[in-house]
Amino acid sequence: MRLALLLAAALAALPGPAPGAPRVAIAQGELEGVRVDGVDRFLGIPFAAAPVGPLRWRAPQPAPGWDGVRPAATPGPDCYQDTAHNPLGPDHHNAMSEDCLTLNIWRPAAPAEAPRPVMVWIHGGAFIMGSGAMPAYDGARLARQDVVVVTLNYRLGRFGTFATPALIAAQANEPVANYGLLDQIAALRWVRDNIARFGGDPANVTIFGESAGASSVNFLMASPLARGLFAKAISQSGGASANLSPLAKAAADGLAWSQRHGIADGDPAALRALPAETVLDAPVTLPVFPVIDGTLLVQSTPEAFATGNVAPVPYLVGANDREESLLRWLPGVGDRFFADLGDQGEPLIARYQRPGEPRADTIARIWGEAAMTLPARSRARAMAARGAPVWLYRYAYVPEALRASVPGAGHEAEIEMVFGNPGRAAAPVWTAADAAMARIVSGYWIAFARSGDPNHAGAVAWPRATSDGDGDALIEFTAQGAQVRHAFARDRLDALEAATR
Repeated sequence: MRLALLLAAALAALPGPAPGAPRVAIAQGELEGVRVDGVDRFLGIPFAAAPVGPLRWRAPQPAPGWDGVRPAATPGPDCYQDTAHNPLGPDHHNAMSEDCLTLNIWRPAAPAEAPRPVMVWIHGGAFIMGSGAMPAYDGARLARQDVVVVTLNYRLGRFGTFATPALIAAQANEPVANYGLLDQIAALRWVRDNIARFGGDPANVTIFGESAGASSVNFLMASPLARGLFAKAISQSGGASANLSPLAKAAADGLAWSQRHGIADGDPAALRALPAETVLDAPVTLPVFPVIDGTLLVQSTPEAFATGNVAPVPYLVGANDREESLLRWLPGVGDRFFADLGDQGEPLIARYQRPGEPRADTIARIWGEAAMTLPARSRARAMAARGAPVWLYRYAYVPEALRASVPGAGHEAEIEMVFGNPGRAAAPVWTAADAAMARIVSGYWIAFARSGDPNHAGAVAWPRATSDGDGDALIEFTAQGAQVRHAFARDRLDALEAATR
């Protein structure tokens, strides 16, 4: 009896779950998250094995399991990247590592009457920077609207896109080169297999992303390996992604890089023994796009959309009105673009230039629309032509505190409204008008995730894009709210399209 009492006392002294701490059991083991203001957070969940040592430049392998209860109150490290030249912002403080393939989940704490829609966010950053753990992507406010939100990490830079002839030969029976995209697919497979344990509906998954994340959405739509892993897609400022290298060129470039680092034959074992700092090869200042590898990607996304070789899912796509803000990261690109227009350039200047606007600003605006607005319109038209439900948008809202100093909604400006997270250093607190815009934007996104149609009670009716007639009808988000635009900017965009063919 005394022994039993001592054993009971010892067991009682063991640490138990924190008061209100949610727990979920999955195939890998049990997770303990944290509950804050009616939202459960499960952070830093491994969805694949650490891509280190012999798994560097390999397709992601199955995630490890664990014994006991794994704490899931903090995110995992960011994927290895050049933060010295590409800082993620003063509000983001996180370690980085090659061992970074984790995801984060937010869900309402209240039990679900039915499986909830799932929204999987893919971060941007030119495929060289970014993190699923950035404060801007906190999913709590979206989750409060009765959805499950997932953010994820994927390998970046040379860790995420790389090949040599020897690496290709050694991995002849598995996908090569596009490891960052393979990570995204592995995360979606993890979601398919596990999200029901968190109250999510694996048959109702929406992928959404911005910039490189939006390009990733488009790549996943075009990839045979991602079919069936999502039911809807949102592409925010995804660009064209037209000039992707073939695998042979990527391998030749990779071999030249390995030779510069003393590995003459591109030997996989020697490459995998290199320190992470060497592989990073900072400064990393240019985008690192995926390649046409013949397995994950068999053609560029403009070709895939034009020929219908994409997932036939509901699609929401658009861009912002000041995408030229990206040029601060791409010095000289706008001028080179304009020079390449040749005789087509001056007529566009005449069409675009506003009274008193400096010529350089006009060229930048033309580049911004060519880089982001035209591809969004083109993809919407292509999807509509094949009968897929499509909605097109233009985001032009500027928070009230910034209107005196910011001439338009720059690249990534819509993210804070989508997630409902005020966070700009220049306007850290929203006005009532800003908060109203966040409700409008996130309301459309949530409705789309639920049903594949952004329209919902109390919202301005958003016309579906079509391939004929008023096919370019869209919603524009402005200081006056959500407004329907018919044949939006068709004359100037048609002229731009003709000049850039």
